[in-house]
Amino acid sequence: MKQITISRSARALVMGLILSACPGLPGTDSGMVQAAEQKPAAQKTRRTPALRNEVYEKLELAQQAAEANDFVAAERALETLQREFSGKRALNSYELANVYNFYAFIYYSQEKYQDAIKAYEKVLAQPELPEAMEIGTRYSLAQLYFVIEDWPHAATMLKSWFKVAPNPAPDAHVLLAQANYQLKAYDEALRNIEAGMAEARRRNQEPKENWYLLMRVLYYEKGDIRKTTDILEILARKWPKKDYFVQLAGMYGELKNDKAQLGAMETAYLSGWITGERELVNMAYLYLGADMPYKAARVLDKGVESKQVKATAKNLELLGISYRQARENKRAIPYLERAAKVSDDGEMWARLANIQLDEDDNAKAVDAARKSLSLGGGRRPDNTRVVLGMALYNMGKLGAARDAFLEARGDERSAKIAAQWLKFLEHSLVAPMYEWLKSMA
Repeated sequence: MKQITISRSARALVMGLILSACPGLPGTDSGMVQAAEQKPAAQKTRRTPALRNEVYEKLELAQQAAEANDFVAAERALETLQREFSGKRALNSYELANVYNFYAFIYYSQEKYQDAIKAYEKVLAQPELPEAMEIGTRYSLAQLYFVIEDWPHAATMLKSWFKVAPNPAPDAHVLLAQANYQLKAYDEALRNIEAGMAEARRRNQEPKENWYLLMRVLYYEKGDIRKTTDILEILARKWPKKDYFVQLAGMYGELKNDKAQLGAMETAYLSGWITGERELVNMAYLYLGADMPYKAARVLDKGVESKQVKATAKNLELLGISYRQARENKRAIPYLERAAKVSDDGEMWARLANIQLDEDDNAKAVDAARKSLSLGGGRRPDNTRVVLGMALYNMGKLGAARDAFLEARGDERSAKIAAQWLKFLEHSLVAPMYEWLKSMA
């Protein structure tokens, strides 16, 4: 994972280094991104050999060709330069450093990163290298190691750069943190980021979003859920977006903070960021867990209506159950009916029979109970028989009700209630006959 963006401006990487030692070179770019501040003037400087005008002019020819993307001509110009200056006129160390610097630029521009690295190493090998050039070259090398994902060399080069760079910028500390993250040196990486943030505060700068992102990953990799949560809270507050609130909800869940978990997900939902089926169903479960069944039902209802949530048996059943728990039975029944028909499952038909009985829709309760029993009766077929018997009694079908209760009495889990209903039915059947016989006497 690449958290830090590596600059791909070869001109900024290389031409700016020459400018630091040769201001006034035509066409150079003084806008190079600085990773470190300039050394104070009072600090001791190195004695560097001079760059001869004729060498400067040859370098300028190479530069012009490179800026025109004619890299073949640029390399040819550098080769000519080295041939012309040999023997007593041989290039001095500083002139050679500039030649290798241009080679690095040419190779980098063609994405020949290994060749660019070798050229930079030759720059650093020159004695009495100007400090500004050494500082810039080490940083550019570190960036190139990042490009080829050579994390050990990237970290080593950055550390060597820190030893010579005056007042490193905050981003440089974070770049080192990124290398250490890749090396799984998590504690060191966290120290790097904290140093970067401290430097940013010293400069009255705000820490960047991607710094916190890297911190989040580091704490999570360390298994520090509390710290991961703290960082996600900062991200969600400063840069509110879906991912941060969803991840934050997950962390609150790990910490068993159900209220905060619901709050984070609800914020994402109300912001219109929760649109996927799995996320919407999870949102409904969170509402149900918080004893908010009506909100759960509304989330699923809207989801099914908008086709963001598939009308599967499971989802329809959950929607129906949510409405039922919210005491919205009339809304629950159509969804439970759909769920039962889609699944053809005995348990769903049994649940439907129960709720239809509660709503005094006895005929449909009888049909649902019989359908359930034909499919095994669900988890409690004995209970389904009791429901069937009650619905039949309400319809005045006492004989059929008696048969249902007799079957239910065969299961010890429903034996007591079935016996009570049978006793009640016996009275219901005998009492009318006694009254009729009395009237005939």
